[in-house]
Amino acid sequence: MKKPAFMFMLVVFASLFIFSGTSAFAASNMSKAATPVTITVNALSNGNVGSGFAGFSYEKDRIGAGMFDVKDTNLVNLFRLLGPSVLRLGGNLVDIVNWNATGAGGSAKEIAPSDVTRLAAFLRATGWKALYGINLKTNTPANAASEAQFATQALGSNLLAFEIGNEPNFYKSESAYESSYNSYVSAIKAKVPSAVFDGPGAADNSPGWATTFAPHEKNNGLVMLAQHMYIGNKTIATISGMLGSNASGKLPNGENILGNAQSANGIPQWRMTEANSYFHGGAAGVSNVEAASLWSLDFMYGIASHHGDGVNFHGGTSTQFPLNYSPIAFSGLTPTGVQGVYYGELLWELAGTGSLHSATVSGGSSITAWGIGNNVIVNNKGTAAIAATITLPSSASNAREYVLTAPALTSTAITIAGSGVNASGAFSPSPQSVSISGNKAVISVPAHSAALIVTN
Repeated sequence: MKKPAFMFMLVVFASLFIFSGTSAFAASNMSKAATPVTITVNALSNGNVGSGFAGFSYEKDRIGAGMFDVKDTNLVNLFRLLGPSVLRLGGNLVDIVNWNATGAGGSAKEIAPSDVTRLAAFLRATGWKALYGINLKTNTPANAASEAQFATQALGSNLLAFEIGNEPNFYKSESAYESSYNSYVSAIKAKVPSAVFDGPGAADNSPGWATTFAPHEKNNGLVMLAQHMYIGNKTIATISGMLGSNASGKLPNGENILGNAQSANGIPQWRMTEANSYFHGGAAGVSNVEAASLWSLDFMYGIASHHGDGVNFHGGTSTQFPLNYSPIAFSGLTPTGVQGVYYGELLWELAGTGSLHSATVSGGSSITAWGIGNNVIVNNKGTAAIAATITLPSSASNAREYVLTAPALTSTAITIAGSGVNASGAFSPSPQSVSISGNKAVISVPAHSAALIVTN
């Protein structure tokens, strides 16, 4: 039976909005002539990406507030989708909210045993490990040791390290911080001989603290150099400033300082334990959109290329100000969805683990690329779609492409391989097959988008 004409037109119209499994706006972006680009991934490694690279940082008062509850299956699923990884618990409020060994629990104003027990169940359910912050500013070594002892017992193998204070460069000199740090470490080790620590956790205007701190503390349980880094205050937030921040200035300079300090002193790891785009919560329309996804990818590569072991993107909720940059968005304690940085972390996670490889890009503009193992990420921050011919580190028999894209840099309608991530953590990507011959692959990447090639 012949179909009515209008039905035929609907089918044709719909087909125009399907582009190899990508969204309609990606098809529109690719409809213009793509710029030919050549990408050569270096076969030699310049680092390594391990598990748990892309993590989160939350204010410590969220423990007592009840945010980390195994009964919140949506939040558990959203963590699992990126995990297993590392949850850092600290922020400004770590130095305000204190431990109460006899507290009833369930209050954002203090941390009690039942709160830590609930956190432990959440970590077991998600497979994540914790960097556990200890109040320094309004605390005592004895009370810190009491908390550390309970946290060690409750969290078990999900405890990665303790962190003493938050951004102490705002209220202490480096030498004064070391003195306080050492008194806390001594008290904690007296109760927990196996305790290990990260530090110094200075804010982004003091990365040089690590250079002094590392040689002094490397034999005192220090297993991770820690630094906090933001581009600047949210009052100066712009998309262009954000996207350009990984090329020069404080971010790469800080990464270089941490990498050198770790290497020179034999510290097992260094990590950006608190970071995001612009401090004081970021800016809506900049820190929560597609541009933030692309920025986070370059930021993670910068850390990895300086031999960092990961980053904890700050987020969740705060009683201080709205956290526009949070990877997971919340209404109260209820997750409502995910935002820009989460998608960058997810694409990074999909790339897997393995040796890191730099890449050279010829043609086009505002394009970066790198390899993780034999997989490749291409980050097209430019205004033109590109047709990329990629030389992989080694040969592959087949490959598939995940495109992270949105209608515009300012859009929150972000997808990876045609799928968004909903509030329950559901994610159903449809990666597309890639033309590959030996170690040569050919892909298309829309403007203002990133693509991941996964090979086997």
